[in-house]
Amino acid sequence: MIGTDARSRWGWTGGVLNDARAVHFWDEKKRVGRFYAGKDPESDDPDVVWDAYYLYGPDAEWTTTAAPLSGDGATVRAEFDELKNELAPFLK
Repeated sequence: MIGTDARSRWGWTGGVLNDARAVHFWDEKKRVGRFYAGKDPESDDPDVVWDAYYLYGPDAEWTTTAAPLSGDGATVRAEFDELKNELAPFLK
């Protein structure tokens, strides 16, 4: 989400997100980051959200927006324990 971003340079998972159930997507046009921009009052960039997660469970419905939100946080690494706790009920 910064000027030097390029798919060919991205590969970090730090061993944290290596799981057959996790799928990684590259959002070249930053559509998802722009969708969430402005919705996070703690965002450093009002135009694009990056290095954040928004967690939705199997009961979420996508209309104009997704709901209900089960959890969110940033940065992913800083909020790893919180994300792990929020994911646990869905992994049983």
